[in-house]
Amino acid sequence: MTRRKKINKFDTLVERLIEEFIKIPNFDLTQTDEIGNKIFNIVTYRIAEVTSYKDLVSSHFIPATNKAIFNAKKDFKNSRYKSFLNTNEIDFQETLYDTIRLAYVGLFHKLENYINDVIKIPDLLFSELYETDGTVNEWAKEKFDFNIKDWRQFYITHKINWISNCVKHKDGLPIKEPKPIGFQYIDETQRIKIKPEVFKKDCELLIQFYPIYLQSMFLFAQHKLATEKPLIEEDWKHSPDLYEKQKENIEKLETAVQNFVDLLKKMRE
Repeated sequence: MTRRKKINKFDTLVERLIEEFIKIPNFDLTQTDEIGNKIFNIVTYRIAEVTSYKDLVSSHFIPATNKAIFNAKKDFKNSRYKSFLNTNEIDFQETLYDTIRLAYVGLFHKLENYINDVIKIPDLLFSELYETDGTVNEWAKEKFDFNIKDWRQFYITHKINWISNCVKHKDGLPIKEPKPIGFQYIDETQRIKIKPEVFKKDCELLIQFYPIYLQSMFLFAQHKLATEKPLIEEDWKHSPDLYEKQKENIEKLETAVQNFVDLLKKMRE
């Protein structure tokens, strides 16, 4: 019987990233151009970072915590002083929930680091092509009212950011406003309790959104590149057909970007 070859998770990660990057114009740059290759490596590293973190928490931190809980229960059961203690006041599982809550704090910091990188990527790439005023991130805010650091844009980023803030600023109590979907009616007197399998799924869902952030910034960069300098008909008087074609392309790009932004807003509702 032949042994089934173990799937290499990093091979799978890179292959999935290539599928996303190939949708970007001039994708070959990510393989042959120094800056393009640097961008690809940044994104690959950040996604691999979340994947490794998910495995670290799920496969090591949580099992170790469960083992510690088991030993604590065993010690308590065998303690000669247990009659002096009120078992109802000892929540052994709180140690597990505390571990998971802290894991969300780390997860949000990884998300924040990725977004900081994504903000820099278009400017890094397009700075080689033309001189421009301001950043792509500023352009997105000014022209489309799009703030990439608005964590409430997506359910998963809102949830991760909210849990992290509750842990850091409210001792884990779910009292930060506004609350994400699914937490509006949570008991505010009890610390947030998330099951291990839910944390794992949230990590996997977050990874799916990473390419969306990157695609959005490239889309805004294309819009900035095409429209920052106005199209003046007089400059195209010797090529009227080409002028009309350029004008049509810009209108199509405007529509595409606006539709994308509208879609993001609907996802927030």
